[in-house]
Amino acid sequence: MASVTTRLAALLISLSVVFSAASATDPTPTTAFDDVSSYFEGFKDHFRFLHTVVPTGEQAKDSQYLTEQMNAAVKQVEQFSATAVAKRLKDPPTDDCAKRALLLCEEVYKKAAEALKEGVESVSAGNFYKAMKKSRAFINNIDACDDSFGEFRNFGDWARGVGGDCLRRIDKYIWKP
Repeated sequence: MASVTTRLAALLISLSVVFSAASATDPTPTTAFDDVSSYFEGFKDHFRFLHTVVPTGEQAKDSQYLTEQMNAAVKQVEQFSATAVAKRLKDPPTDDCAKRALLLCEEVYKKAAEALKEGVESVSAGNFYKAMKKSRAFINNIDACDDSFGEFRNFGDWARGVGGDCLRRIDKYIWKP
C-alpha cells in the first residue's frame, strides 16, 4: 500500500511539473510584440489610458517590497530544498519510489526559485506582466511537492502566502480591459 501511495505521489509531482511548465509559457510571440511595441513607442502619450495609473512613489515602494520579498523567498526555497528535502533523501527508511519523488521535488523547488529570480528581474525592468507569470509559476511549482509530502505543507502554505502577496501587489500594475 505504501509503494502505491508513493508511486501516486511521484505521478502527481510529474504531472504538476508538466502543467506548471505549460502555464508558464508565454503565448505571445516576442518578435511580433516587439515590432508592435516599437511602432507605438512614439505614441505613448496618446495611449496612456492603456496603463493603470499608479503614483510613481507607490510603484517604487511596491517594486522595492516585491524585490525584497521575492529575493527572501528564493533564499528560503533554496534553503528548504538543501535541508528538508536533502534530509528526507538521506533517511534510510525512504523507499526508492519516494526518493524519485523527492528528487523531482528538489528539481521543482529549483524551478520555483528560478521563476522567482526571473520575477525579480521583471519587476526591476517594470515588466509586471512577466513578474505576474513568474510568481504564478513559483506557486505552481511549490504546489507540486507539498501535495505529495505532508511534512512539506507548512512550507508550501508559507510560500503560497508570499507568492499570493506578491501577486496582489503586481496586479495593480497589470492593465485590465
